[in-house]
Amino acid sequence: MKHPRLQPKLLALLMAAAGLLSACGGGGGSSSNTTTPTAATLNSGTISGLGSIVVNGVRYETVGSQVLDADDGNTAITTPLRIGMTVSVEQSGTDGLTRRPIAGKILLQSGIKGVASYTGSTLTVAGMPVATDTSTILLNTTGAVTSLAALNNQAVEVYGLPQADGSFLATLVEAETGMVNVQIVGTVQSMDTTAKTLVLGTTTAPITVNYASITPPNGLATGAVIAVRASTNSTASTYAASSLQIRSGTASTYTSYASNYSGTTRMNNERNELYGAVSDKTLISSAGNVTGCTLKIQGIQVQATSPALCASVTNGTYVEAKGTLSNGVLVATKIEFEGSQSNGYADDWNDNDSDGLHHRSLSPLSTPTELQTSRSFEMYASLSCSAVNLGCTLTSGAVTYTADMSSAYWDEHQPIISGYVEAKGYLTGNTFKVSKIESKDRRYGNGYGNDD
Repeated sequence: MKHPRLQPKLLALLMAAAGLLSACGGGGGSSSNTTTPTAATLNSGTISGLGSIVVNGVRYETVGSQVLDADDGNTAITTPLRIGMTVSVEQSGTDGLTRRPIAGKILLQSGIKGVASYTGSTLTVAGMPVATDTSTILLNTTGAVTSLAALNNQAVEVYGLPQADGSFLATLVEAETGMVNVQIVGTVQSMDTTAKTLVLGTTTAPITVNYASITPPNGLATGAVIAVRASTNSTASTYAASSLQIRSGTASTYTSYASNYSGTTRMNNERNELYGAVSDKTLISSAGNVTGCTLKIQGIQVQATSPALCASVTNGTYVEAKGTLSNGVLVATKIEFEGSQSNGYADDWNDNDSDGLHHRSLSPLSTPTELQTSRSFEMYASLSCSAVNLGCTLTSGAVTYTADMSSAYWDEHQPIISGYVEAKGYLTGNTFKVSKIESKDRRYGNGYGNDD
């Protein structure tokens, strides 16, 4: 199914209602297992969960989505989506099997780009002041969790929330391979329309932008949140704008992003969610006794404190883990084994053994449809086939699955026999039944993706 190209003025009005002023275009493909949308729906916020994506408590199917740069509405983004990225999602129907909404179009708001400077406890990127907290995800060029000190003097991209005082609260900081041209995102603090300059940043760390060489967009004013690109990769206190886009008329848009940041249960201790198969499980012991474990789901490390659960879960088990992110680790408060995969773990919804971890095992499965519905998820993985759709495996983290590609739908791309992909399907034993698949580019030059 192709989505019609929206006229820029119409889409701008729609996005203004969602708190994001942009124009976009494009189309997308989908499998036959969908319902036809009656109208575009936009949902703007910060990604809080993976295995598809969760935005403002809504989980969207994403394989086949058109992921576009929000500022120009046309540039395709083919790298994996991550927790902490800010997006605007246009729903395009509902999956006929899982009943989850389909993200027909995802408009990604790119972040501050430039060289990071971290001295003491102060972080600036391209001279722009950036604040972080324990929920900020910090990643090196391999996609592994790192520290602010390790990011010093590296080119990075910072996703997050512009603040009214000119500062920028980071939700995700990613190291880049090679240098990048500067992009500043922030709230306009003052303007001189005669000199054609404006000031971003804070009173203690101001950034002056000269926009004399471009035609400024309508609505440019003090208090607006803008994205400015410059034709330089060097840090400075003054930049000449090569482009300037208004993202919102007010920073309060991003206050709403923060207040609506949640998982599907909308419980404060379950703000982040990971859906997928377990890999890299490692037991944690003290004085010879198991006290918990760490594991990975969708490339993110999860920490569980239940010895009973940790003894039961195995690599390849499909689970839903919910909790909160702290220094790049999901501290799990609830883990659900999907389908009949109870693995002998005897805890229940009310945590009656007081191990600190809630758990629910769903009812046994009796039909193929129940199997597909309850174990359906999306993964980023490395595909390897002996021929197109034949003899295929999918490797995600430390787990390799046999990939049943007999009914796979390749979205918008020619089929490949090897490469990095996003695949949607369901688990049956150690076989991943692929229903929909598309090629993806790894973000990092070292060959790592977000699930390695």
